[in-house]
Amino acid sequence: MKTISVIGGGASGFAAAIEAARVSREMKIDVKVNIYERLPKAGKKILATGNGRCNVLNSRNDIDNYNGDRKFISSVFSQYDVKSNIEFFGSLGICLSEEDDGRLYPMSNQASTVLDALRFEAELLGIEIICDTKITSVKKHNDGFILNDTFYCDAVIVSGGGKSAPVQGSDGSCFNILSSFGVRIKPCFPSLTGIMFKKKNKDLKGTRAAGEILIVDNGRVVAASSGELQYTDYGVSGIPAMEVSRAVSGHFAKKVQGKVVAAINSLPDFTPEEIYDYILRRKQHNPSLLCEDLLSGVMPKKLGVAKLHSAGIDIHSPVSSLNKNKIALLTEIINSEIFEVTGTLNFENSQVTAGGADTKMFDTSTLECKKVKGLYACGEVLDVDARCGGYNLSWAWSSGRCAGAAAVKSFGV
Repeated sequence: MKTISVIGGGASGFAAAIEAARVSREMKIDVKVNIYERLPKAGKKILATGNGRCNVLNSRNDIDNYNGDRKFISSVFSQYDVKSNIEFFGSLGICLSEEDDGRLYPMSNQASTVLDALRFEAELLGIEIICDTKITSVKKHNDGFILNDTFYCDAVIVSGGGKSAPVQGSDGSCFNILSSFGVRIKPCFPSLTGIMFKKKNKDLKGTRAAGEILIVDNGRVVAASSGELQYTDYGVSGIPAMEVSRAVSGHFAKKVQGKVVAAINSLPDFTPEEIYDYILRRKQHNPSLLCEDLLSGVMPKKLGVAKLHSAGIDIHSPVSSLNKNKIALLTEIINSEIFEVTGTLNFENSQVTAGGADTKMFDTSTLECKKVKGLYACGEVLDVDARCGGYNLSWAWSSGRCAGAAAVKSFGV
């Protein structure tokens, strides 16, 4: 009997183990698959995805939404595409429903049902999930490997994630395992996280509003996104901020010289001329209206008050006191207020790790390490990350299934 050890019981780990067990049955190869998980229960990070709803896939899965070697990424998705992954979940009893931008969620709208389905399938296939067991060392032993100087196996699939959200299982220790075999680890930094501003506004904490955010690094726009922004006591969060956070954390991680700023458009559906005309009409219609209520028809009052403060306008004065210069300045601030950026939140508060194991050191078809036969890697531990919307989980499922199938097939040749 052959044995495959999967290090890490997250999305890619479950996908790798299940695919390996299924392929071994199809090929009639006697294979035992074990998952080693350092936490008391496997799959904790799955429960947190999609705000507890688990955005498992994206039906569009455009390669432009991924960071990393896109030829490498495309090779994996050519084997396990969206249709294949939808069928994979269907085989687990999980039906999916599509929402905006191609996001696919379980019809139950509960991440727990996804994890349950993965666990049930693992049990059905005879996969052993060994929890409270952190793998700290993997060494070559005869034709296979030995883990923690205790557990022998014929193939190893490293799927323990990056450094993000360590309380949910991924603490970066798998990088040490791969580097012990000579695998290059590219510099890691947080992605999909909040952005910190030099100028703090605690009064805005918890305010949500539509907006567009641009990250400008040394005068050059390097990232942009729009949607619902969430203002915080440290700066800004929400999906648009998280999607551009990679550019910010990358700047600071690489210690690039110069300044990074965020430009926020709080009325992205309005042109500057339309903003100016709106303010002017409000002034003409009700001259005695207090300035603090001037913008309440187009944005949350707290945000409107913050814009007025930034323009140096007394919120308790009537709108009749606003001259053309003040209206022009307020228009400019609403359309593009500039905030100096001091960094992002850390790994503990990020959803994804940018950087990781250099994909050039792995076979594009099998995800086997080119240097070490029988050593595979999948998921977030590789230098692949993506924007919000189910793309990171899409990579987890596809890369995990690719590695799991390849590990079994290597026994049959």
